[in-house]
Amino acid sequence: MQQKLNALKAQLATLKKNQQTPAEPSTDNASTSDQANAGQTAETQKPKTTLTLGGAVTAGYKLKPDIKNHSKSGDALVGITAFNVHGSHGKLSYGAEYSWSPKAFADDSYLRYGWAAYDFDDHNQLKGGMFYVPFGNLKFGYQTFWGNLTYFAGFTDNQAAGLGYKYQNGPWRLDVDAFKNDDLGQHSLYGSKPFDGYQQINGGNVRVAYTFNQGTDHSVQVSSAVRGGELEVGGPSGKLGTRWAATAAVDAALGPWTLQGQYVDYRYNIPDGQSFNGNALPTDSITVENYGFGYQMPASGQIFAANIARTFPVDWGALDSIQLYDNYAYLMTGGNGQFNSALPGNPANPTGDIQFNAAGVNFSFGVLQVWADILSGKNAGMTFDGPNDGSWNTRYNLQMGLYFSGDVIKD
Repeated sequence: MQQKLNALKAQLATLKKNQQTPAEPSTDNASTSDQANAGQTAETQKPKTTLTLGGAVTAGYKLKPDIKNHSKSGDALVGITAFNVHGSHGKLSYGAEYSWSPKAFADDSYLRYGWAAYDFDDHNQLKGGMFYVPFGNLKFGYQTFWGNLTYFAGFTDNQAAGLGYKYQNGPWRLDVDAFKNDDLGQHSLYGSKPFDGYQQINGGNVRVAYTFNQGTDHSVQVSSAVRGGELEVGGPSGKLGTRWAATAAVDAALGPWTLQGQYVDYRYNIPDGQSFNGNALPTDSITVENYGFGYQMPASGQIFAANIARTFPVDWGALDSIQLYDNYAYLMTGGNGQFNSALPGNPANPTGDIQFNAAGVNFSFGVLQVWADILSGKNAGMTFDGPNDGSWNTRYNLQMGLYFSGDVIKD
């Protein structure tokens, strides 16, 4: 009996050992469960793909009083129709937007941006195409629909064509960019650019930013940037000048409050004796455009800009928020720029220091946005609030836009 018990114990021990040490898997034929696991692993390693389509349709009413002549001129205009696409496939991402308007642009349409980017890892990205120049406060640097003085001067909400490297790690961000030109051969552009005898070419941009309390509703970003390059004057056969600009900016998101500030010091070095289309080009001012409509601005100066905005969440039917804002800027010209005002037929007026203020309210109905602006400027012909006569001039802008987007592919 004892021998039988010992033999039974030995058999039980062998069975336990076999249960604790699984057999080697067969290399000839995988089991059904092995094939399922392999399929799941391949699925998890498949690059994720996303695709979002969007666009906008806007319309507006502009009123420009002539206080001296006790008259006013207002007009309701069709705005912009835009279509955009954004997406990604694994580490590759891309975006593009094209806009049309028979009234708002000097040309019928333009490419606002179009780029592709590759993320090497969580910190390093390389981007190519026409994209936002990381200079000053990103992405826009103002709240008004009209734009602020730094926008009309070309130092915020601006795009150019080239290559850009971005490093981001926690609160730190570094951008290093090289741009071939700023228009891809287009006449009308969204951002403000020198044109009609001037073109920015072969330039670069470096920006460093740090965000305090990143990821909270009370964050503050400080940044500094420099940019520069060559300036083509008088067309491709003309002489080359140079250009440079430096900025320091702060962007504070403090709950419902937004506070922004930006300082810009800039200079366009324009060679003497150049002409374009039979017209002599001055050296103390430069022709700039946005939407294809040109204006003059001083060739050098310092800009001080400050924005304040307060958002009020509401629940009144379709209305979900109201934002009040004021965007003010002062451009010290140093006496540069004797040029005609924005209004035809006016004599050449020396431009003194330039001031521009945009105060208004934004009503947000989700996809529908409505802006009402009061635009006041002194010597601010470059903001289409002229003339440059040393007096304050005011115009009014009412704008509404329908902005939509939807996911076509979402992993």
